[in-house]
Amino acid sequence: MLEAVTQAVQMVMPNTQRDRPIVLHVDDDIASLMMAEGALEDAGFEVVQAADGIQAIASFKEHEPDLIIMDAVMPVMDGFEAISGIRQLMSGAHVPILMITGLDDLDSITRAYDEGATDFLTKPINFFILPHRVQYMLRSKLTADALRSSQAKLDNAQRIARLGNWEWCLASNHLSWSREFGRVLGLQQDDTMDTWVEFLDRIEESDRHNVRLIAEQSVEERQPFNIEFSTPSLNDDSVRRIRLEAEPHCPDDGHCTHMLGTIQDITERTNAQRQIHNLAYYDLVTGLPNRAQLNEQLRYTLKLARRNDAKFAVLFLDLDHFKQVNDTLGHDAGDDLLKQVSARLTGVVRDSDMVSGNNDTEEPDSQHTVARLGGDEFVVLLGQVNRAEDAARVAERIAQTISVPYQIGSNTVSVTTTIGISVFPSDGVTPEALMKNADVAMYHAKESGRNGYQFYSREIHEQALERFSLEGDLRSAIENEELTVVYQPKLDMTTGALSGMEALVRWYHPSKGNVSPTEFIPLAEETGLILPLGRWVLSHACEQMQRWIDAGMAPMSIAVNCSSVQFTHSDMIEDINQAIGHSGLDPRLLEIELTESLLLQDIEKGIKILRSMKALGIQVAIDDFGTGFSSLSYLKRLPVDKLKIDRSFVKDLCIDPGDVAIVSAIITLSHNLHLTVVAEGVETQQQFDILRGFDCNEAQGYLISHPMAVDELEQWMANNATTPVKKAVGL
Repeated sequence: MLEAVTQAVQMVMPNTQRDRPIVLHVDDDIASLMMAEGALEDAGFEVVQAADGIQAIASFKEHEPDLIIMDAVMPVMDGFEAISGIRQLMSGAHVPILMITGLDDLDSITRAYDEGATDFLTKPINFFILPHRVQYMLRSKLTADALRSSQAKLDNAQRIARLGNWEWCLASNHLSWSREFGRVLGLQQDDTMDTWVEFLDRIEESDRHNVRLIAEQSVEERQPFNIEFSTPSLNDDSVRRIRLEAEPHCPDDGHCTHMLGTIQDITERTNAQRQIHNLAYYDLVTGLPNRAQLNEQLRYTLKLARRNDAKFAVLFLDLDHFKQVNDTLGHDAGDDLLKQVSARLTGVVRDSDMVSGNNDTEEPDSQHTVARLGGDEFVVLLGQVNRAEDAARVAERIAQTISVPYQIGSNTVSVTTTIGISVFPSDGVTPEALMKNADVAMYHAKESGRNGYQFYSREIHEQALERFSLEGDLRSAIENEELTVVYQPKLDMTTGALSGMEALVRWYHPSKGNVSPTEFIPLAEETGLILPLGRWVLSHACEQMQRWIDAGMAPMSIAVNCSSVQFTHSDMIEDINQAIGHSGLDPRLLEIELTESLLLQDIEKGIKILRSMKALGIQVAIDDFGTGFSSLSYLKRLPVDKLKIDRSFVKDLCIDPGDVAIVSAIITLSHNLHLTVVAEGVETQQQFDILRGFDCNEAQGYLISHPMAVDELEQWMANNATTPVKKAVGL
């Protein structure tokens, strides 16, 4: 039997240089030490002895035994204290300790385990059985050592790979995880995370919902998933990028009980991929998109323009005399100049959204792009333009901005730019053709003199120049108050009395003569000139009405149109308040006309602004009613006073039954909502009679009078004092 134990001991010997396992036997009873020593040595163990706890700790440090047999009751230091002292040593954390005690009470046994005993044996000791007990404890120790070694290797491998594992119990919501899982998420040693909800709380809020949703979907569909998310770093303000992979554990019955997965820190990989992407798609000097990214964006914009039947423009820029800066001040100065030029270009293009593009588009990649091709060549891609002149306007702004002097170190440097423009589809239907033609146009512009721009198409270039010139003339006319406000009377259809006027702006150009409002009003809206123009008309109309009232005319309403740009991009409330306050006009006499399509762009915002207008005491009218869409469902919510029937319905009122039905319905609807109805474009007596038969409230049109200047209108009103208007309209 002893020989069998010896062979077993050799099989479980620790992987060290020792010939035999060392057993430290601690006991104050010499007889027990001697009897145990003989049995253990015969079984193949080397025995080291100690008489008390202090000797035991010293001997442990010297020999580092593979197993300890510890008596409980000893002088100087008992076994319980000795175990506690050994367990506090690094090498004593996992050594097996067999506690020998004659105390068979439960408290002593419990205390032995609490202090760190591995197992216990009561006296008297069976020395024949003791070697077997030690053998099995050593075997268990080696198994535990192997598991710890394996776990350490796994932890180390996971640390190197930054890959942790986790398990989520669906029934209890409990989450268990490896050490690297905690490191990946930045958990400290004492931090806890026992539930799936606590894990989700560690995820950035923008990603949290997607992680929760895809995990729940994985359980429901019994399919694996992988997802990436961000989590804030606990050490600094950075954000870590994490990849989560998992699959549900579903037994044969199909019911999923657990989710098993891995978690990996991919921040460095993501950053590396981003750097590679930046190297491939961005210019190193300026940070702008390079030729490769521009080509991709150009192809996407082309596809989008074809789908939407839209236009876009390519501006090819070359800096004039840039080589002189490089040759004179050096390449570092040249790079500094390129960076400053890039910043100015980006600023101009961003500010040009209102001019040349649709900033509210749902297409995120349809905005404008500024790219550097290399050297001193840049390209501006205007993702959407309403007309070619928009590109010219942006080119003019770029030229003006680039020409402002630069500070390069202690030197002041001035450069200009020459720009070539091509427009889709007139100047090319492929990216290559558009780029080539913009480049050709740029060289033509250089031949004509630097610091300017040139369209590839001569016809488009001339049209753009003409429209751009008209913009300058309009700006000058507004600044110098060279425009005119005319007034068109409105008639009460029941009494025939004058009920109000509409103020309209007119422009007489010194060389072109009268410029149609249909030409210069859209131009003013596109360029932002409508803001000062609208304020001027509003102020002028209020002042003129108050002058008439002061001169003895009966008070009546004065209507002023408000464009979409004024409504959405200026403080209309402040403009109205100032016009009323400066003129002294009773706010109840001011009527602001808005188109229904404008109000429907953002109905909630529109209602809010309308309520603010009404709070001033003015009236609000919906102009061109019936030309918009889905307006009837919102009409009852709008705080308005009047509806103006669009002239397109009045024009064929005598011959088109459909127009008759529409007009009749609008008037009935308006009266039911307690709104006043005004008919625009009334030019014949028959139209007037039909409208009056429908109980329309007011009429406006050439049958009554065309728009008139102040002097002409005053003469018209004087004539009507003797020949009332109602006679002219059959009243």
